[in-house]
Amino acid sequence: MRILNEFTIPKEEDVQETETSTNENGEEVSTTKTVKKSVDKTFVVKKPSRALYDEAELFYGVKLAEGIKAGLLTRALLAKRFNNDGGILSDPEKEKFSKLYMSLFEKQARVTDIENKPKRDRTKEEEIELELILEELSASREQIQEFEMSQASLFDQTAENRARNKTILWWVLNLAYQKEGDDYTEVFQGEDNDARLAHYDRYEEMEDDFIDEMLKRFSYVVSFWFITKADTKEELDVLLKTSEEQDKEEKAEEAAEAAKEDENKSLEEIEEELNKVEEEPVEESKENSEE
Repeated sequence: MRILNEFTIPKEEDVQETETSTNENGEEVSTTKTVKKSVDKTFVVKKPSRALYDEAELFYGVKLAEGIKAGLLTRALLAKRFNNDGGILSDPEKEKFSKLYMSLFEKQARVTDIENKPKRDRTKEEEIELELILEELSASREQIQEFEMSQASLFDQTAENRARNKTILWWVLNLAYQKEGDDYTEVFQGEDNDARLAHYDRYEEMEDDFIDEMLKRFSYVVSFWFITKADTKEELDVLLKTSEEQDKEEKAEEAAEAAKEDENKSLEEIEEELNKVEEEPVEESKENSEE
């Protein structure tokens, strides 16, 4: 099975352990006991087939129609309202992102050309070129992701956005597998989407840390893949690694700022205490002078 991503999550399990010892008669005695151990469970995100893409498009269309029927505005209608108020993007921004998308498609096409060749047939220059293009694609996709996220916030309540969120969950239900040795098992089992969704809901209600982490990771990886449109495992791994490193840096900066604020706050508190201490003798001296 072709995969887009693979990750492991530790799980506490009861494991049978056998210990062998020698008794007083010199005989070997085996003792089996049950102990709790952390065991890594491996999960993968399957690379979708063309048939699965077709099913996803159909599902998106159905959910879009449901949203419109329920009274949600489409992006086009909402954008029209924004345009009547002056538009969302300025002309330089439109030109910038138009060039960015064109560059992305051109680089993606070049990556596909190189990766279609067996590794043994690639030249050293092609390997270097591939590595450089993947880095450039990562930077371009980050810019596009930030742009699309900012745009999405303006269209949170549209029929398209609802259909998009439903479709991402659909992908999670259809791409999530657990790997055991060389075997792959569907995480969310069922004959149709409703059955798989019911399985997902049962997992959510279990209040199990391991299950929560599994659901969170699948949702994160599939959403990231859906937004960035990464076509290979190598591309997605690079994008995920870059994004997670940026998240760590941002969290570290936030923690540093919070610590600095706490430090400033504590200094202010110390100064207030010192001021109180300095004021107390003055009040006493005033009382003594009055006597």
